[in-house]
Amino acid sequence: MKGEYAGGLVHGFFDGASRGNPGEAGAGALLIDECGEALWSCARPLGRRTNNEAEYEALIILLEEVRSRGLDGVAIKGDSSLVVNQVTGVWKIKEPRLRPLAERAAALLTDTRSTLSWVPREENREADRLSNQALDGDIRGRTPDSAPFPEERLELVEGGIYIARGSEDYAVDAVHGACTCPSFQRRRSCKHLDAVRRLTGG
Repeated sequence: MKGEYAGGLVHGFFDGASRGNPGEAGAGALLIDECGEALWSCARPLGRRTNNEAEYEALIILLEEVRSRGLDGVAIKGDSSLVVNQVTGVWKIKEPRLRPLAERAAALLTDTRSTLSWVPREENREADRLSNQALDGDIRGRTPDSAPFPEERLELVEGGIYIARGSEDYAVDAVHGACTCPSFQRRRSCKHLDAVRRLTGG
């Protein structure tokens, strides 16, 4: 699907935030159609990260979702000059710990034939809100990654253990009703476990 959804061009936005730099960090990302309607959004806690690491991880989460949906040619936008310029090769990468993140993001950008450009912060407000939602642990109303997890992305390993494939892979224990994802660790429930229960009728 060439960067389109229901006949319109898809845009992606990402943002990362860190309180302490390094400190507790969160990633926010979303995909929207040409009318500005959200197709998917994510607010993910990252643990302890620098601000730049959080920005990179938000971009990678977004590009993983683009790839998992079979989209290409998506217009990706963020307000981090460093990330945009390093991934596109305009700036050199001076911090060694950022190199693997930049390489991963660049590979995904190429794989999905998407474009990456900088936008002012005021044009990236929703991704910024999502990154702060991840930091604040706000699970009221619409929860992060609230869309049902696709059952076809579950892989049975053995003994009731499944791998939920996505921007990050998580182990789901159908026997004991547990998952390794951050959502389950916080709330003792998650979309991955729900998907396994739908699949197995449990």
